[in-house]
Amino acid sequence: MIDLVEFVTSTLSDIGAPVVFQAYPAGSTPPAQYITFHEYHTGPELEAADVEITTERLINLNVWSKSNYTSLVNSVRKTLEKAGFERTFEFDAPYMDGDSHFNKVMRFKFIDEY
Repeated sequence: MIDLVEFVTSTLSDIGAPVVFQAYPAGSTPPAQYITFHEYHTGPELEAADVEITTERLINLNVWSKSNYTSLVNSVRKTLEKAGFERTFEFDAPYMDGDSHFNKVMRFKFIDEY
């Protein structure tokens, strides 16, 4: 199985925004745009004779932005799909007074060899 944290981080390294696993970017003030992600499910995708052949790995990815994030969201989607991910879900999280960034929530599936 691949190191999914390294794979997602390196795949999105040229996207133009920091990509951070399960945290916010370092520093006292978050950048204008950044991406956070985590793996929220791992389980058998294909089994034969009770042996796992491939594994379904699901990630939750958040695009954070102080302004319109449409271009960044489209770049993330295209880049991850090109790397073998399948987008399964996407929505705009509600913006609340006091929030510093808008938030697009995206979920992707990756099939990995066990």
